[in-house]
Amino acid sequence: MGYTQKVVIVGAGISGLACAYRLRQLGIPCLVLEAQGQPGGAIASARRDGFLIELGPQCPRFPAAVWQMVKDLRLENEFVTGDPAVKRYIYRHGILHSAPFSPVGILTTPLIGLSTKLRLLAEPLRNTRPPEREETLAEFVTRKFGADFVDNLVDPVVSTIFFGDASRMGMESAFSDLVKWEREHGSLVRGAIRARNSKRESNGNGRSMKVTDALPSLGSFQSGMGRLPERLAEHLREQVHYGARVESVARVDELEHESTGAWQIRLAEGETITAEQVILSLPAYEAARVLEASVPSLSRELQTLEYSAMTSVSIGYERGAVQNDLDGFGFMVPRKEGLSTICTFWNSSLFPGRAPEDKVLMTSFVRSDSAESSQDALVRKVEAENAKILGISGEPVTRQVWSQLRALPQYNVGHNKRVAGIRGLLTTLPTLHLAGNYLEGRSIGECVELAFAVAEELRGPAREAEVREVTQSSEE
Repeated sequence: MGYTQKVVIVGAGISGLACAYRLRQLGIPCLVLEAQGQPGGAIASARRDGFLIELGPQCPRFPAAVWQMVKDLRLENEFVTGDPAVKRYIYRHGILHSAPFSPVGILTTPLIGLSTKLRLLAEPLRNTRPPEREETLAEFVTRKFGADFVDNLVDPVVSTIFFGDASRMGMESAFSDLVKWEREHGSLVRGAIRARNSKRESNGNGRSMKVTDALPSLGSFQSGMGRLPERLAEHLREQVHYGARVESVARVDELEHESTGAWQIRLAEGETITAEQVILSLPAYEAARVLEASVPSLSRELQTLEYSAMTSVSIGYERGAVQNDLDGFGFMVPRKEGLSTICTFWNSSLFPGRAPEDKVLMTSFVRSDSAESSQDALVRKVEAENAKILGISGEPVTRQVWSQLRALPQYNVGHNKRVAGIRGLLTTLPTLHLAGNYLEGRSIGECVELAFAVAEELRGPAREAEVREVTQSSEE
């Protein structure tokens, strides 16, 4: 058998890297195995024809844990902050409307009707109760406020942030706070006020999943978001091994009839590694693959988790070819519009250095259920939709397409029960851990917080192992 490691982390996305970073701070040695030739997973930046293009997240939030990590890594001087009040738009009926994210904005927007606005105003005065079954987000909002609120406000925002479908996303799974507030107080407003006053504005696992909290703030790095995982990997140095695809993870006691609690990791090239603790920082379907033979019950549960596809199209134009002044964040598109475009970010308006002088860069994300038969046809359609909305003439000067069949986990109806089942199975496997965005929130900040929590879990076992080693040495 190969060499022994105290902790092996499989996957060098942001969750795996953050977990290794925290373990290093705690003085716990670990090895990170990454199948690809670079760190970061879905977080990546590329330069093309003088443009700086984000292939994944465009401008995520930087909550306390992430910002502290940025400072500790000495990346503060490379951080770029945009205007937090930058304009956002919703495209409806051929017009770019200002997206209303304030009470006054919601009451004055033409995107919803008078009856919906009256229902919003009356919400604190009414008493309602959610049904016993888990509602979809669309059912919940329609019951509370009306269909136009779902179609014209909730749907485009949820599609942009989560790449989700409001008609499938589960309230208990994704927005449990809202269900709790209505169930306990009969009103979302009354529930929110009481939760804020009692400092309990979070769900049962300590993380918020409110739409407003998930709205991306304007933060990135001079060389793009890819700089964060790149710097983490530089900090970890030889702890990260690339080109190390894991084929299986099996319990040593099953292989050698010993009750050690350790794990044997088999790599694609035939090498095996023994680890006292294993952290799988992989998408759920990849974690299911490596555990299929050794822990089939857990593998089956992981396979049930749903993912959505993601395609992004980054396009550069001559500034004079775009009539719109691109003053803002970009625009979101309701599903009812029937377009392939979910949203378009105006990258060169958000941060400096994204496009050469006299040129602009925008990135569109595309609906996974688009009927186009080929990627080329889909790209042409998205370009045509942007051209119509923004008044663009002529051909792009550059374009970059990025696509992934299973990109983001979906917190659809039943997701919370499936995750509870996974956690229940993990209690029987104390030396196996999972870290990923399919468990407790999909933002970078939530991934980092969960990774830190997993690392903290290992502090206890590590100290116990040290005591055993000292005891054995003294006996010898």
